[in-house]
Amino acid sequence: MNMQEVISWLRRLINLDMRVFDEVRSNPTATIPGVVIVAAATFLAGIGGWLWWIVRGFGGSGDILIHSAIIGSIIAVVLWGLVWLGIVYVMLTQVFRERAYVEQLLRVMGLGASPLALMALMFIPGLSFGIGVTSLALTFGLTAIAIKSVTTADNAQVLVANALGFFVWAGVLTLLASSSLSSVQPHAPGIFLYNTTTSIAGDVVNFRP
Repeated sequence: MNMQEVISWLRRLINLDMRVFDEVRSNPTATIPGVVIVAAATFLAGIGGWLWWIVRGFGGSGDILIHSAIIGSIIAVVLWGLVWLGIVYVMLTQVFRERAYVEQLLRVMGLGASPLALMALMFIPGLSFGIGVTSLALTFGLTAIAIKSVTTADNAQVLVANALGFFVWAGVLTLLASSSLSSVQPHAPGIFLYNTTTSIAGDVVNFRP
């Protein structure tokens, strides 16, 4: 894997040069970097959520590091490949009957998932939720642009396919982030930890001695 080339792709994304997806799509050597990018970005999101948890002083940071930042990040990456990318591929090829190839989707959607890394900044007081939401929004937007670069589907079809894949991916992670007073083991990274605190708060309200 050529790190200089990967860094160049990321810089072009930062500069809003969307032609980078056309380059990555037709580059067989970009398959592994695509996986590495989404994995690294997700892990950074997990670290950001863990730091946010520490800054908020919720306690049990060791459990959050293991179950959210590490295990949760691994689960999120696997779900990204099997659920989000898988649904996009099935929707495009089987429902809309348009051309799309899994390996090309993997390359461009992996690069398009790079904004997930912004969740590493979730520890900043007062901005954590906004950073998390912005990260997800940018990821959804970039992956939609990325998908369009590798398929004959029109914009509406791409939007529907990507929205469905994203919704299922995010929905499953939200459920996996649920926790309780007796077991704080959220298996989802980053902003999904908000559902962990909501679950625990609900248990506190409903607790009866």
